[in-house]
Amino acid sequence: MTNIIRAFIQLVAAVFLFFLIGLAIAILLIQNSWLDMRFDSEYMVTISLLTGLWFYFLTTFMNAKKFAIWESARISVVISILCMAVTAVITITGGSFSILPSYVVRKSLFLEEMLTLDGMNILLIILIPIGIAIMAFAVWSSKKTKTKTASKTGWNQLSRFQKFGMMSLYGLIALFLLVYLGQGDIRDLFNQASGYLKDADVEGFRDYLLSFGPLAAVVSGLLMVFQAIIAPLPAFVITFTNGLLFGWVWGAVLSWSSAMAGAVLCFYLAKMLGRPVVEKMVTKKALNWWDQFFEKYGKHAVFIARLVPIVSFDLVSYAAGVTSISFWQFFWATGIGQLPATILYSYLGQNATSTVKILFFIFTIVIALAVIGMILRPKLQARGKGKQGANG
Repeated sequence: MTNIIRAFIQLVAAVFLFFLIGLAIAILLIQNSWLDMRFDSEYMVTISLLTGLWFYFLTTFMNAKKFAIWESARISVVISILCMAVTAVITITGGSFSILPSYVVRKSLFLEEMLTLDGMNILLIILIPIGIAIMAFAVWSSKKTKTKTASKTGWNQLSRFQKFGMMSLYGLIALFLLVYLGQGDIRDLFNQASGYLKDADVEGFRDYLLSFGPLAAVVSGLLMVFQAIIAPLPAFVITFTNGLLFGWVWGAVLSWSSAMAGAVLCFYLAKMLGRPVVEKMVTKKALNWWDQFFEKYGKHAVFIARLVPIVSFDLVSYAAGVTSISFWQFFWATGIGQLPATILYSYLGQNATSTVKILFFIFTIVIALAVIGMILRPKLQARGKGKQGANG
């Protein structure tokens, strides 16, 4: 019970310290009128809070003690005083001490419909002293208690390559969230693209790409890479649309090359993050299944998986990254395996749009049955020979 309480105190201390950091940075950025007109700097608080949670995760579950800056009396005191001083000076001199901090916090925590500015002020008056007290207690308790961790993935056990991968991945996610939340036009464009892809609206997605003019191919390629790494969006809609918009030849080239870029990034992300982290991303059960699949079919496993459209493209890439398969085996198997579907989708996209879903599912079923037959054929033949031998 004591360990649970201590862990909770450390969590609150981490979140509070990074809350102060985010609040000070957001208020500083708001002072720039040019930036304030184009970017919602308030969401720096949101990203800072997520960073605090990320550092807490690394400290608690991976024993990365150097990230626990809230446990250091000197660092936490200096940062707290500096951040509160910046916030107080700017808001007092600007005559907005009772407005700006509450406005920033309320917006960054998505509480605009739940709390008024006065209500947010009262909440801050209550929570800030409590946060300071908890942070002081966290510093004191960290000196009295040495944390024991049962983690099998301690930070010091990771290679420099894996550490760089984990921090880079978080940095990219944080940057995307900051741009997505802070820039309304980009957020609207992304939501619009996601809607078209989710609904398999090829004609709508085509018009969406056309709105970017000469950059249509670049946007299409970036969306293909993005969906491969993070977003569970249907890539076949992008391939159909590329065929419709650029013709089946150039559409296939664009779809194939951008999908390859996404696959390579997934492969190396898995290499950098390591198996324990990848297990959290794709589940241990799924990864164990892929281990058996790779062990059984060896270098042909990726090629077979790429031929079946119903198999998750991203999952294969991540799983391959934590197996013994070499990069070039993965690269060529992926490139050749996805080529037939890419060419066919591009051709169908150029010549048909209203039957996209029907064509996709028919093609999926045909290819899946063909590959399953190819896999089961040796077993069925062996079983047939066994029965003939028994009868003989």
